[in-house]
Amino acid sequence: MCRYKLVRWTRQIRIFFGGGKEMEQKHHLFTLPKPLTPKEIWDRLWVSGWGYNALSQTYKGQIYTMRKAVPPRHQYHLRFYKNGDVSGHFEVDNLQFPLEHLDGVDLRRLNDEEIAALKAELEVE
Repeated sequence: MCRYKLVRWTRQIRIFFGGGKEMEQKHHLFTLPKPLTPKEIWDRLWVSGWGYNALSQTYKGQIYTMRKAVPPRHQYHLRFYKNGDVSGHFEVDNLQFPLEHLDGVDLRRLNDEEIAALKAELEVE
């Protein structure tokens, strides 16, 4: 638990001093269509099991974040930015496996089938 708190604290310091850009780019693995606002995305996704991601890293310009659990041990994660960008990725679940999550276990882009399923949930092409 001490390692988890230390890593979270040091990440916050790096972001404060502008050192989070590399980590942000590492997690910016997917972009949704810009015509949808964060509210429209929320309204369409919460009914499919998406929810607010309270324990998420926050990057400069980020205004909101969502996650969807993928049993047994993963999640999809979306971030919303002031400029209208929405990015996302697939990774190990941060609530069940906090240390593995911080280490980037299973972090990857969404595959074509996952993107198609997300677009279907959002009702966009």
